[in-house]
Amino acid sequence: MAKTNHLAMILTIGITVFLIGYALESFRVGTSLLRDYFQISTELLPLVLTFSIFAITWLVFKRKANNKSPFLPDVFAKEAGTEESTGYVDNQSLFLGLAFFIIGLIDLYHILSYPFMPDFITPNSLEKSQVFWGVARIVTAVLFLASAYVHNDTFQVLQKKPVLIASVAVISFSSIALFAGINPELFPMLTSPDGGPSREKMLLLITTSMALLYTGYLYTIRIHETGNKILICLLYGFVLTAFSDLIYLFLEYPGHLMKAAGLYFFYMGMFKTSIDMPYETMVEAGEKRIHEAQERYRNLFDSANDAIILTDPDNTVTSWNKSAERIFGWTETEILGKKFLPMSFDQKLQPDSEQIIRNAISGGTVTGIETILKRKDGKEIDVGMTLSPLRDTNQEVIGLSGIFRDITEKKQAQEQIENSLKEKEVLLREIHHRVKNNMQIISSLLKLQSGYIKDNKYIDMYKDSQNRITTMSLIHEKLYQSKDLSRIDLGGYIKELVEGLFISYNINPGKITMNINVDSVSMGINSAIPCGLIINELISNSLKYAFPDGRPGEIRISLRSTGNSNFELIVGDNGVGLPIDMDLKNTESWGMRMVAILIENQLHGKFTINRDRRTEYLIIFKEVK
Repeated sequence: MAKTNHLAMILTIGITVFLIGYALESFRVGTSLLRDYFQISTELLPLVLTFSIFAITWLVFKRKANNKSPFLPDVFAKEAGTEESTGYVDNQSLFLGLAFFIIGLIDLYHILSYPFMPDFITPNSLEKSQVFWGVARIVTAVLFLASAYVHNDTFQVLQKKPVLIASVAVISFSSIALFAGINPELFPMLTSPDGGPSREKMLLLITTSMALLYTGYLYTIRIHETGNKILICLLYGFVLTAFSDLIYLFLEYPGHLMKAAGLYFFYMGMFKTSIDMPYETMVEAGEKRIHEAQERYRNLFDSANDAIILTDPDNTVTSWNKSAERIFGWTETEILGKKFLPMSFDQKLQPDSEQIIRNAISGGTVTGIETILKRKDGKEIDVGMTLSPLRDTNQEVIGLSGIFRDITEKKQAQEQIENSLKEKEVLLREIHHRVKNNMQIISSLLKLQSGYIKDNKYIDMYKDSQNRITTMSLIHEKLYQSKDLSRIDLGGYIKELVEGLFISYNINPGKITMNINVDSVSMGINSAIPCGLIINELISNSLKYAFPDGRPGEIRISLRSTGNSNFELIVGDNGVGLPIDMDLKNTESWGMRMVAILIENQLHGKFTINRDRRTEYLIIFKEVK
């Protein structure tokens, strides 16, 4: 059926063109000027089509060589560009384009050689013009037949060195044609004395027609092998060109028009091959990329663990991913076209919902929002929410993008941790409180026990032990009262410790003054207890021995941080001073020996005694972790 249709189409076109040409043939009997005008006009149309075919083919090839798309913006070509989408100028198309240029060039020589035209190289004559015309028919048949045997895997040198091959071909064929045209006497006449075609012309045209029809047959085979329907246009061109050669045996104008009709189909075939086909392929490639991008986007959209919801400026849902369905319960079909946040927000939070949406639509990204939303089943869930505006190419807000994360389990775990911390804090405070109470009980027992002792030596020993226990008890009391159960503020602690020692030793603050200079220093219990015991011993020693017989004086305490958890403690007085030969490590006083042990073994520090200022202890230590 398809073959019958094509045959009918060719016959219809051929008969129509022939009848139009036959009608124009009447102008041949008019005036010489009118006859020449129509002669040139009918021959120029095929010439224009011939050079147009060459221009299209080689322009597309040139752009392909530069990785550009034919007659399309380079940016678009680059986006959709593949080897297939940037031009279909294969070897055969490139060969045909070159063939049409050579044929058109020889036909141009033929037109320029008419007797009524200015002389072309040598004096013009009808014989000279006919020789060029005959050479053009031979070259046409030869090159068209050769094109049927050119494939992508043959004659590849044409693709690699097109300018060189084209130059050699044009120069060769042009030289042959010029030699024949300049020397017409060397060739037989194509017109008999009575004005009809000579036997040589008949033989020439029948041979070229058969060659063109055979070329059409070869292209028919290629169409069946490749399925390339665009080659049908070339097939029409070969058949109509063959018809034009046969018509030339009898009539001029119908032959010219039939040739132009054949060239028109050549033009359409080459145009489709070089431009339409790449453009369609480019569009298909672009649509394929768009489809693939949409599929990738949809896969990412649906595979996200967080709910992703897109809405228009009126907060109507336009996209709803799988995680949104899992988290909130609504399917995409149920929610599309509805307002999500008003449906989901607790009515108590409705004003907050509207304000959040207004802030996002105004152009700002709303992040870090933790709120309560309702599921489809009415269950409340905690979510973390981020809203961002969606913009078009003009930066106009066209909707909202919302990312929602179910943080219900996280909030529950956080509440459990907070409750656990509160329980531990209560427990630690209770422990410190009980330790302090127990130490106070021990201190009270020591005080009661000392009431039964008559020897002052032992009474002082009990009092020293009681003060030491009070020192440690005070640490636990401060930790119990502190907001931070792991550290204690030494400024308040030292002041309260010293006041307790003044009361314990019944010291008149008017005679012995305290100069306490403590930076904002806090320590953990592992460093605070030995530090407190050291201060207790040194202050107790000053109160007992530095100011005999009610002598007035001053006791100084300084504590500061020197960086990197290092501290400097200075305790001194302006009393009577220490004996010159006194050594803390070897003294008989248990309290002073304990100071040395605490400094070296507990705080891992160093100490020196400065006697230039009566008595001053300089202790350097690092906080114990």
